[in-house]
Amino acid sequence: MRISQTRVSSGPSGSEREGSGSSGAALPVEWRARGDVARPQPEDEITRLAARLDVPPVVARLLWLRGVDTETRARTFLNPRLADLSPPEGLPNLDTATERLARALRSGERIAVCGDYDVDGMTGTALLVRFFRLAAGDAESQVRWAIPDRERDGYGLSIDAIERLAADDVNVIVTVDNGVTAVEPIRRAVELGIDVIITDHHLPGAEVPPALAILNPRLAAVGTNFDDAGAHDLCGCGLAFQLAWAVADRLKGHGVDPVALKAFLRDAIGLVALATVCDVVPLRGQNRLLVAAGLAAIRRSPHPGLQALLEVAEVGALPLTTEDVGFKLGPRLNAAGRLGKPELVIELLTADDAARARDLARELDAANQERRQIERGVLLLAEAEAQQLVDDGDPSALVVWGEGWHLGVVGIVAARLVDRFARPAVVIGLDGARGRGSCRTADGVDLHRALTDSAAHLGSYGGHAAAAGLDIAHENAPAFREAFCRAVSTQRNGAPPVRVIEFDAETGTDDWSLSLVEAIRRLAPFGNGNPEPVFVVRGAQVAGRPRLMGHASAHLSFALKQATGAIRVIGFRQSAFYDLAASGVPIDLAVTPMVNEWRGTRTPELRLLDMRSASPA
Repeated sequence: MRISQTRVSSGPSGSEREGSGSSGAALPVEWRARGDVARPQPEDEITRLAARLDVPPVVARLLWLRGVDTETRARTFLNPRLADLSPPEGLPNLDTATERLARALRSGERIAVCGDYDVDGMTGTALLVRFFRLAAGDAESQVRWAIPDRERDGYGLSIDAIERLAADDVNVIVTVDNGVTAVEPIRRAVELGIDVIITDHHLPGAEVPPALAILNPRLAAVGTNFDDAGAHDLCGCGLAFQLAWAVADRLKGHGVDPVALKAFLRDAIGLVALATVCDVVPLRGQNRLLVAAGLAAIRRSPHPGLQALLEVAEVGALPLTTEDVGFKLGPRLNAAGRLGKPELVIELLTADDAARARDLARELDAANQERRQIERGVLLLAEAEAQQLVDDGDPSALVVWGEGWHLGVVGIVAARLVDRFARPAVVIGLDGARGRGSCRTADGVDLHRALTDSAAHLGSYGGHAAAAGLDIAHENAPAFREAFCRAVSTQRNGAPPVRVIEFDAETGTDDWSLSLVEAIRRLAPFGNGNPEPVFVVRGAQVAGRPRLMGHASAHLSFALKQATGAIRVIGFRQSAFYDLAASGVPIDLAVTPMVNEWRGTRTPELRLLDMRSASPA
């Protein structure tokens, strides 16, 4: 296999011809070599690394492209073990937090866990609720939880929530995935005599809340465990897990069963994996270890809630993947938070009764169906408005709004607009004079920076580079649209939107075998920070006739000729490529290698991402 250091652009691909381009025409598609094209790849180092690891050279190249460029790091990457997981030491304010929680658990003080309404916040809330109840001797009444209503309360802690918890005689509040910007609500908690411990991975604001302890890896001191990139990338549930681990260590010798706590933590890594994948944080360092172990933990978990979730999502018996989490398990949990029913998730993930867990899982499945129906309606309106903006002026970003657009789906709709139009998108749901919106990004645009540059037109905003939210007065929406598009254009140096497929290497059809694909799949779990490997196959020839499959014949299947046989290619929702595949001309393809398992037989296959007529030799 060989790597190209060039960028290859072309005209419309089949998928764009289905109607996802600007001004009625397709956006150009650029096949871009992954990594820094200005930096030559050290062929001698890659060859030595492959020899030391006893892997094919292409696997060593994939590791190098992902920043794994030493033998020690590569061995840890290819063989992730919980033994390599860094303990919580180094997380700022950890001693203060664990001492206060251990004292509360021993003395019977009431603790409330306050999470966010996304998968990350809800799983982290359930993790700490279960842990605190176990550590308190199954004293359910000692541990409360609270999650804001998306429509009524908005994001994070509110003063009303604090006062409700104070009326319920709560002594300690632990936040999950929120709190680092909740200055006024936490100031009110202090006035009411409540100690607040913040666990939050989001960027802090200009003023730090007056909490008893703030556990945020972005505030970690240089030189600690939490100063390296992998630990900084922990999601909210990952931080909740680290806190539980540290409290368990502090409770040793104080009458709490250490075996039960250790068993709980091993099982709870499954919740961390769910959150880490769904929150799209980078799958490197600590996160890679947690997800690799957590996928297995979900599969073998004795907890009735997780087993009911697997059952209703119809996840098969094969090893769990990040795709299973992202497309089957996560949406069912997320739907409840989006539709104002987070209690379904918390009850499911803390349930001890199998029958009750199955009922709750079915309710989540129904909520997901409802969410999909609402999403389709908002998406239809948002796409029409976005297409009009593109037709009128081809802006660098899309800002659309509508009265009554459900706040629970605007984030998903924004992501759909990014997929279709290849540019950052902001979708705002209006309720009279005000609106709340979600932002998603494309091609490396930093959303938080763009919002900061447009902040004069906003009531408030928050988030990070890849996803963010905002509050805005309806009358300010047009001015914000102009400012936001200007900020995005500045980041992109005025470059027009382009659809990009980053690839790792170029190959021929004869390079592919089951052993090679299995070696490449050792880089899993895949996700943000560790993308699935993509290869460009040059000059391929289709064997036989292609087939259309699935509902409405949306999927494409065909075989590529090899010297000793053929290899199957499957293109999901790629039916627009049928004519090119059936034409008989040599083709170039962008693909991801997969292993197909059917009735005990494993065969290599390629998942189609893009296709075009073969480039001249």
